[in-house]
Amino acid sequence: MLQSTSLLVGMNDIIAYALDLGWLQWLAVFFNIGYVVLAAKQNIWCWPVSIVGVTILFFILLDERLYSDATLQVFYVVMSIYGWSTWSQRSPELKRSIKTIEASVHFRTLAIGILMTILLGWFWRLFGAAMPFIDACTTAFSILATFMVAEKILSNWIYWIIIDAISIMVYWIRDIPLIALLFVIYVVLAIFGYRSWKRQFEMQVSQS
Repeated sequence: MLQSTSLLVGMNDIIAYALDLGWLQWLAVFFNIGYVVLAAKQNIWCWPVSIVGVTILFFILLDERLYSDATLQVFYVVMSIYGWSTWSQRSPELKRSIKTIEASVHFRTLAIGILMTILLGWFWRLFGAAMPFIDACTTAFSILATFMVAEKILSNWIYWIIIDAISIMVYWIRDIPLIALLFVIYVVLAIFGYRSWKRQFEMQVSQS
């Protein structure tokens, strides 16, 4: 009986804590998970859902002084419009076309990402940003990975798995637990997205 009472109290505490996190965090979770699920399924509606989700996340991150990540959400809105336009203009055949890139392109991507990290981290440190260089790192590589999604490059999911894993630590340290949980879910969905796109890519290769 005592154990049941303790469990009930514990569950009530969890529910109360979840409610205290605020409706903005819950909306951000809902729409941003929706985006990743739809992107993994190559559904064009991922882009308008993304616009709503990242707009909400912008205000949350701005309040936490994670300026690089907040700025990144503005970029996401622009890229969502670009991705929406790109996917809608393609023929049915091209809509299903997933691409790969060579190792040399990955090396260039890493070099660009590191340079962007240094520049962004230095810039936002001047404005008192929290964790400026780690924040800048996830921002820089998220920009590059978003381009990969819009162009349907298979390895975008590998980048996202690493980016999202780092982001979990950032948001947990900044005491935004629900957003940290969102990125845990992102890691799982990115693994699902990679496997889904890889199967589609292998089908393309076998049919060519």
